[in-house]
Amino acid sequence: MVVRIRLSRFGCKNRPFYRVMAADSRAPRDGKHLEVLGYYNPLPGQDGGKRMGLNFDRVKYWLSVGAQPSDPVQRILFRAGLLPPPPMLAMAHKGGPRDTRLIDPMSGRFVSPKEDPAVVDDQPKDDEGDEAERDP
Repeated sequence: MVVRIRLSRFGCKNRPFYRVMAADSRAPRDGKHLEVLGYYNPLPGQDGGKRMGLNFDRVKYWLSVGAQPSDPVQRILFRAGLLPPPPMLAMAHKGGPRDTRLIDPMSGRFVSPKEDPAVVDDQPKDDEGDEAERDP
């Protein structure tokens, strides 16, 4: 029996609410589970943040006995500080050229490189010096 730590959906239409559960990998998503480990509400609250609550002791126990977190739970556990960052999302797509843009591990969005104007203009423009070198 392979134990997975995964999300089970609750709530109504267009208002999802998830429980983080330890369950047998063969059980249906909202079916039989072994233990409820916490909750995750992806809809922002009045303060604008997503709400989540985890029982850290039980999550650490299930990870120590070999439970495998699903991809969404892996991201949640990374944000909670229990796991290292998941692999880059852009490299996971099948087929086609790989995207080499940097990805922020917290948000999963592409990071635009910041150009430093001091680095771009490190060559002084000396037009008079260039002309003097050309004329013998």
